[in-house]
Amino acid sequence: MMVEKNGSARMIKSINPATLEVNAEIAATPLESVAGIVEQARKAQEKWARVPLEKRIELLQRAREYVISNIDEMARVITQDNGKTIFESMNAEIMAMLDTVEFVSKNASKILGDEPLKNAIFTLSGLKSRNVFEPAGVSCVISPWNFPFANAWQEIPMALAAGNSVVHKPAEITAWIGDLTRKIFEEIGAPEGLVSVVQGSGSKLGAEILKAGVDNVVFTGSVPVGKKLMAMCAETLTPVTLELGGKDPFIVMEDADVERAANGAVWSAFFNAGQVCASAERFYVQDKIADRFIDLVVKKTKSLRLGNGLDKETDMGPMISEEQLDIVDSHVKEAIAAGARALTGGKRWDGLPGFFYEPTVLVDVNHSISCMVEETFGPTMPIMRFSSEDEAVALANDTRFGLTASVWTRSRERAERMSERIKAGTVTANNHALTAGFAVCPWGGVKESGIGRVHSAHGLKAQTTIKNVTFHKPMSSKDLWWHPYSAEKFNGMKSLLHFQHAKGQGNRAVHLINTAKMFLKFLK
Repeated sequence: MMVEKNGSARMIKSINPATLEVNAEIAATPLESVAGIVEQARKAQEKWARVPLEKRIELLQRAREYVISNIDEMARVITQDNGKTIFESMNAEIMAMLDTVEFVSKNASKILGDEPLKNAIFTLSGLKSRNVFEPAGVSCVISPWNFPFANAWQEIPMALAAGNSVVHKPAEITAWIGDLTRKIFEEIGAPEGLVSVVQGSGSKLGAEILKAGVDNVVFTGSVPVGKKLMAMCAETLTPVTLELGGKDPFIVMEDADVERAANGAVWSAFFNAGQVCASAERFYVQDKIADRFIDLVVKKTKSLRLGNGLDKETDMGPMISEEQLDIVDSHVKEAIAAGARALTGGKRWDGLPGFFYEPTVLVDVNHSISCMVEETFGPTMPIMRFSSEDEAVALANDTRFGLTASVWTRSRERAERMSERIKAGTVTANNHALTAGFAVCPWGGVKESGIGRVHSAHGLKAQTTIKNVTFHKPMSSKDLWWHPYSAEKFNGMKSLLHFQHAKGQGNRAVHLINTAKMFLKFLK
């Protein structure tokens, strides 16, 4: 990404991180126009909220049809702008978008439908109560550069189905992909202002969007930026959902299918060049199988083919930027200086001009080294050995993060037991992080990995406000709990509480009689 002036307009240049060639130029959004964009979104939302749900779904279905009809172009743009392989663009970005639209289309009516409430007092008093899920209003969706299409499209359909309008802020470094969203809604004839894409600096635009007054924020990105955003939202009590970083453990038990675990480890570490919040970044292997596991992952890592992601035979593309590459390089050099060994990789790759780093397997590491405690966000696989299940769980939990984790074992009982003890938003057995791509599964973390959940029924309801609506068909001119109070009312209320909550059928029967007498007298 490069930014330059073109007359009075500020232009964002999309740079292919594999070749360093310019892909496209995208106009940045002037800060002074943000307030107007949010106001237009608010007017669009007021109309959209009155559109029946089935009509909202029809718009999302048109978006899905457009993507399917232009799927090769979509995958090409994602790969050229972000660097990931064309297969990953298809599998992780486009598939996630299509799955989200499918999930929302099939389930929104049930999830967003009224929720009736019942209890004994309601029945006795003639009360009918329900919860209603209403649109939040204008939803701000801020998506990251590592999955710029998927993350945007895993949230926007949720917001639109709930009756919201959307102001979408893509990462500046993947502005070309962000412009795809603008193009899609333009091509399918979405109402003006329903989905607005603002381009440019995240900190400056984010501040302007919040200042203009949105009704909720969904942010996916780094922990430091997430904390700053949360502080800004606190000023106006704007609800915010944060899906932040991870330092996710990959635990291989002695009874695991070691061949499968090794295959999964290589994919989990080097998928999207390791630039995944849910990448496996810490590998813990039980002593008895550690040598075999390490031999396998080194052999498999050496066979990975680096290159331009547009080549369908490429296994791993470049990193997004020189800055990100430098972070990975510094973590590896620090580890080696501290006594770690790189069994393969450990340096930049110069086969193409772009930001490539060789997939790297490190051993002899520990929790005093950055590569085991800080988010590397790159193609590294640091491996530690452990002896017992308790030690593995302790190592997994020794982190300020808690997004996802995986346990590799043939024992369902052991997998369940360890999953209960590991502190993370998602724990998977014999696979890693795959549920992040499925809209039906909630996604989010604990500790510094975020607050709230995206995707699933939980993510859809997070795009709403809950209103309770209660209708009372009274049986008299006064309610029992209204004035005037009396000793008789007090005793009657006590009987009611005993009837509802006391132990013993006989005891409760006595209080039922007293309660009935009280109600009959009161209703006269």
